[in-house]
Amino acid sequence: MSSRAIRSITKLAVGATTSYKPVYCDRVVKLMAEGRSLEGCALPLGVHPGTLYQWLRLYPEFSDAVKAGQAAAMTFWEDRLLVVAQGGPGNFQAIQWALRNRSRAASGWHHDREIVEHTGADGRPPDTETATYDLSRLTGEELDALDRLLQKAGRLSLQSDRSQDSSG
Repeated sequence: MSSRAIRSITKLAVGATTSYKPVYCDRVVKLMAEGRSLEGCALPLGVHPGTLYQWLRLYPEFSDAVKAGQAAAMTFWEDRLLVVAQGGPGNFQAIQWALRNRSRAASGWHHDREIVEHTGADGRPPDTETATYDLSRLTGEELDALDRLLQKAGRLSLQSDRSQDSSG
């Protein structure tokens, strides 16, 4: 056992024991090679997911095994994706989700959303035009129909414009 692990164990509460066994290194690699995440290995190993993260800090050999398992899990999902891409059976969306959540993409360099900022020339706000329409030629019935359409589209109603016209 490494001196780092011994120092970490001494920090555990008096009388506290760990359920860690070196055999878990091989087991975690095999479980992750089936496509599981580290958290998904907790139940088959009979421990809480938080325990696995403690072991990562306490036991360098377990940390190394998890790294190998993560690579094996990525290979598992990539192989599944290749089968689907070649017309084989499988659910592309599920595989894509699994890959995305296991890749560096999940750590921040890729997102499902994109922020787009619009600017005009030289970084200024974009040029916009205001359209003015002469509604005086529309009948009352046509204005009411237009008002209903604007309300349905979530825009302000013409009623507020009409009241301003009559009061001003």
